[in-house]
Amino acid sequence: MTDQQQFDENIKKGSVDSTGATDPVQRDGDLSASQDYGDRETEDKTEQVVYSVDFPAAVPPSTPPANLPLQRFYDVNVTVSVELGRTELPLGELLQLGPTAVVELNRSVSEMVDVMAQGIRIARGEVVVVEDRYAVRLTHIENSHSRGAEQ
Repeated sequence: MTDQQQFDENIKKGSVDSTGATDPVQRDGDLSASQDYGDRETEDKTEQVVYSVDFPAAVPPSTPPANLPLQRFYDVNVTVSVELGRTELPLGELLQLGPTAVVELNRSVSEMVDVMAQGIRIARGEVVVVEDRYAVRLTHIENSHSRGAEQ
């Protein structure tokens, strides 16, 4: 019989509680056998059986080499967006916006716009028109140290 089967059998017999203790003193040194522990079967409730779980030892993650070539990521698509500005509106006002409404932003026309990659500012620039499309002429590239701090 395995240890788990023996434990289950002792639980059924009532000779051990769900913590593995075999007598009331083992469960709590200050309690006597006449006190109710709340874990034995009574007329209106049943005992809750708790099993211990053995987890394998955690293995520390292997650290990747510090100089992985970036070329392996050159084909990964990244969403790039340009942020002209922002504003805050009360929800009631937002729900009243219609087709002719004008929403003012927090930037003037002369200010640079933010170029964002996956929601992180990577550059700033000025809005230009190329043929019949908007574009951004980059004027400032964020360095990798300030990217996390300024978003």
